[in-house]
Amino acid sequence: MGIVSIKTISPAAKLGLWRMTEPWEALLGMLDLPTSEMQKSEGISKEKRKQEWLACRVLLKEMLGTNAVIGYDAERKPHIIGSEIEISMSHSGAYVCVYLRKSASVGIDIQQMKPSISKGAFYFLNDLELQWADLDNNVQMHLIWSAKESVFKYAGDASIDLKKHITINPFSGNQNGRFEVNLQKGDLPETIQVQFDTFEDYVLTWTL
Repeated sequence: MGIVSIKTISPAAKLGLWRMTEPWEALLGMLDLPTSEMQKSEGISKEKRKQEWLACRVLLKEMLGTNAVIGYDAERKPHIIGSEIEISMSHSGAYVCVYLRKSASVGIDIQQMKPSISKGAFYFLNDLELQWADLDNNVQMHLIWSAKESVFKYAGDASIDLKKHITINPFSGNQNGRFEVNLQKGDLPETIQVQFDTFEDYVLTWTL
């Protein structure tokens, strides 16, 4: 099926969603990878992981209109080599997504919902969130988890703890909308707006 959508979020930001129906061999044929990237692709042994890796790069090519190489900094935060455009990527189930914004950090996450997430809720919900979160609301639980992942990627700091340093403010609704997230990065608190959407059995969140 390929591209599901490429949305313009703002004059400086785009969000792309790709449904992976193609085998990794077909995705590889859509790219013109340099030798270094070909070697990385060949080093991925699991076919599903290779499909995700390639689909992200095919989607990025469609969004930019040209081939691009993704690098990673010391914190494992991705960036587009030789570009001021910031990037965040995610994959789950049959989908990959890519979020681009010029000269500003971004974070995106997609999650295919599972019925068992509430069993692990105490590993990512802090005391403030437990005061209002509904552990029986499977969509809400996935939105909270996904939003924390998006903000973690936005922060670009591997030492950040999803439970200790990221707090979701109470929100209502579970179809699409926006809520606030508090990030404590070092001594600097920051409030981040997170947009969310739901479709099929997936939730999608991204920073604004």
